Amino acid sequence: MADTIRIGDFVVIVLTDGASHLPPSAYPGADFSLYPELLDETGTQQIRIGAHLVQGPAGTFLIDAGAGEFELPFPAELSAANNLQNPPTHMATAGNLPAALAEAGVTPADIDHVFITHLHLDHVGWLMKDGAPFFPNATAHFSPEDWPILIDGVPDEDPARVLMRQADGAGILRAYEPTDVEVLPGVTAMHVPGHTPGHMAIQLESKGEKLWFVGDLIEHPGQLTDKGIHFMTDVDGDLAASERARLFAQAKSEGIVIATAHLENPAFRRITEEDTWADAITR
Repeated sequence: MADTIRIGDFVVIVLTDGASHLPPSAYPGADFSLYPELLDETGTQQIRIGAHLVQGPAGTFLIDAGAGEFELPFPAELSAANNLQNPPTHMATAGNLPAALAEAGVTPADIDHVFITHLHLDHVGWLMKDGAPFFPNATAHFSPEDWPILIDGVPDEDPARVLMRQADGAGILRAYEPTDVEVLPGVTAMHVPGHTPGHMAIQLESKGEKLWFVGDLIEHPGQLTDKGIHFMTDVDGDLAASERARLFAQAKSEGIVIATAHLENPAFRRITEEDTWADAITR
């Protein structure tokens, strides 16, 4: 059964599309001897690829859209650079999102909106399938600040570029406003740059409760307190660290639930007075 939480009138369900296996070098500044529990028998950290399903008075929508049908073999050079003795066969595999939606009792046609945190492939992969919108009735919201670097600035054959240009041609895209703005009743898009120029967090608010979908603002649990831990695809690691500190201070003060794109166990988190993670479901 997928992890589920209620925030006022909203129900949020974690959807798993697949998994990535990332070596320690993917996290510059991280000392994994302080976090031995994060590495499995392959010497990598397994993280979830997926999305969040939200159902409530504002409709049925997704936060991010998984990676699509995707396989990436584990690069030999990464295995050598990290001295992995038993590396995984794949760095990433995905394709389970349709089954996860079905398990939640939802069809692609039921989705009204997709709120994209940023334009990396593992967050937009199911927007299109075989050249057509996979969610036929949905509007996909995106950050135009990401487009010059992550779409126009990559090779023509880059999967995210191909997919997003198809989505643009299909007329399903809508750009976020340049400032924090309520996009649906109780749903606010917040600009938190650093991981990418246009990276967004999405806030749910209902009946005095708040939840933040923070995308890739945090990729390693140690980033809660260690500003020196970055991620290999951060365009501006220092800015990302500054934005994390800003949001986490508010989340701690207000008891806001945090839902990350990739971290599990727990899937929904709160920050304690001692600056540690707590499971928001079992509070």
